[in-house]
Amino acid sequence: MEEISKSKQDENSWEPTGNPKVLWTALITFTYGFSVWAINSSLAPYLKDWYGYSASEVLIVAAMSPLFAAVTSLVLGIASDLWGGRIIFTLLLLFLPLPMIGYMFADSYVAFLCVGIFMGLGGASFIIGNTHVAVWYPKEKQGAALGLYAFGNVGVAVGMILVPFLLNNVLGGAPGSDLPPKLSLGPFEGWRLIFPVYALLSLVLAFVYWTMTSEPPIRDKKITFASIGAVYKSSTLPWILAYLYGATFGALMFNSAFLPTYLVDQYDIEKQKAIMVFVPIFVLLVAGSRPFSGWLGDKYNPKILLVYCLVAEVILAAALSMQLTFPWQLSLLYAIAIFYGTGASLVVKIIPLYFKEVGAVTGLAKTAGALTGAVMTIVMSAVKGTTGEYTYGWLIWAGAIALGLILALRVQQRS
Repeated sequence: MEEISKSKQDENSWEPTGNPKVLWTALITFTYGFSVWAINSSLAPYLKDWYGYSASEVLIVAAMSPLFAAVTSLVLGIASDLWGGRIIFTLLLLFLPLPMIGYMFADSYVAFLCVGIFMGLGGASFIIGNTHVAVWYPKEKQGAALGLYAFGNVGVAVGMILVPFLLNNVLGGAPGSDLPPKLSLGPFEGWRLIFPVYALLSLVLAFVYWTMTSEPPIRDKKITFASIGAVYKSSTLPWILAYLYGATFGALMFNSAFLPTYLVDQYDIEKQKAIMVFVPIFVLLVAGSRPFSGWLGDKYNPKILLVYCLVAEVILAAALSMQLTFPWQLSLLYAIAIFYGTGASLVVKIIPLYFKEVGAVTGLAKTAGALTGAVMTIVMSAVKGTTGEYTYGWLIWAGAIALGLILALRVQQRS
């Protein structure tokens, strides 16, 4: 009886101290998830040439991944709070090969839209790992741990580089195009062979995640469907933080889907160079700024830092609307990328300061971020289709960030 009583006391007194194995396994797996998420936008300029689609049409295809990530992130965040990140991440990795198999058969615009939607689950993987890592680290170390985990954003760059590399140097493209297939596997050839490679890797990572990670000794039994619902109704703060995440992390989702087509269409950049060089550098700047900014959020007031970050974003976003020459426009994009990553880490740091339902609130934030990616990509497509240029789209984006700045000032004033 004494041993049982002591065991319960130990469980009740358990405090998180950190778990590097969970952190690094989640980081690697999340990197893979984001590389899956980048496949649609990486293929968009190629589909434009191979199937004769317009820039507006392929931007819609690219928007499908963030759109589905928006739909599923909230559900996955709640599920991670209730049942733990280990099982939810493993199940997601086991499911991802299914849409990849679908992509091997897709051969029409509607089919590309349908399978492209489910590739968004790769982007939704962020929330699962974020919740899993957060429960293992104390609040004073969560900024650095979650910032390091968020470096997995670099997976977008990995996907952007890997897909064109495989197409141009190993697999080839589509029959009858200027990039003919180089390899075949039964009825499948060229670019379609990307998907069996990714599907096999997903299954390997599912095994790794299940065997290499664990859940904490106890889970917060107070987290229930009722408590999660109460969080969303408790105040406007979860919704404000979600919007702020859209104005920061959502920019990565938006630009990763949009920039490959934008650079080719607006500046006549060779598509392989746009996808493999210019866009990955943008992603690396976003991802690279997150570990350091997470550490800054631990050391200083993250709410004040977020305000400064958004001020810089508003100025740079307004400058982007001027549609300067390519070197200047690219410089502005790279400068604002650093503030996108910094702002995202600061929002993630702020969430656990107010809520124990980290998965539910971060899931809401991730939903907003993914929705931002989808909506802004569609906005840019509509603006281009109606006006013939992208200027008004950039102005809309600058206005959205300005609203985020106003909301961040409200958060700063909150005790």
